[in-house]
Amino acid sequence: MKRAAALTAAVATATVPLLALASPAMAQQPAKTAAVQTQVLDWLSLDALSGTALAQRVKELLGKGYVPSALNVTNATNPQYTSLWVKDTVGKVNVLQGLSATDLPKQIDQQVKSGFQPKLITGTGTGPSAVFAAVFEKTTQLAKSQLSMSKETFAKVNAEFTAAGYSIASLDVYGTVEKPLYAAVWVAGAATGAVQVTLGQTVEERGKELLAKTKQGLQPVLMAVEPGKLYTTVWSKGSATGLKEYLNLSKLTYTLKSAEMKALGYSPKILSAEDGVIASVWSKK
Repeated sequence: MKRAAALTAAVATATVPLLALASPAMAQQPAKTAAVQTQVLDWLSLDALSGTALAQRVKELLGKGYVPSALNVTNATNPQYTSLWVKDTVGKVNVLQGLSATDLPKQIDQQVKSGFQPKLITGTGTGPSAVFAAVFEKTTQLAKSQLSMSKETFAKVNAEFTAAGYSIASLDVYGTVEKPLYAAVWVAGAATGAVQVTLGQTVEERGKELLAKTKQGLQPVLMAVEPGKLYTTVWSKGSATGLKEYLNLSKLTYTLKSAEMKALGYSPKILSAEDGVIASVWSKK
């Protein structure tokens, strides 16, 4: 039985050494690396940690004034966790990992009773072997979450929650290529402008979609790499100017691109990983 690790801490201001940064690169040409220095960071990235290593870093980072803004688990047989962390001297969160499909709903209920609402949910694998991780935030803002949704069910639930005044805040796709499953979190408060969702696109399709959505005045706000190297994206009103996205990255190209983007003054906005593929979107500070 998989062990669930839960860590809680009120975050406090602190300095932290620069970690090995990760990043994406759809382009095949090699990326230039940036000089690594010890400094205060407003964000940092952790790539492909085991559950034990993640638990150790979560405890450390929460105590140093960071909270996760993205969390992804991949490889159900040997779970690996990729995450983004941002400076937050006020927030209070719980991070749980190594959960089964039956454990997670129970943990959600317990967290809500303690005043923590789901913020991020990620999964990998399928059936009894599926593995999940989640971030819960201490907040009075109401949230709804749902797991194991088919493509059709997700579309229906998303429409219902949107009509009820909730906006999608977290989305991940797991399962198999033949049967993708969706896990999502919606928070009270409708997003500004129309929100659109595109499901199961290849890299080529996703590239064309970006151009089309940009012309409509939309930008990616959430993205999930699916099994089979497909992409699901949530689009919302906003200019794509200053945004750069990189799909279909390996661990190495992600690391190189991350260092390069940081040197150019970009911060990570979206991060997703599945089946050895990493994708991210960056914004100019």
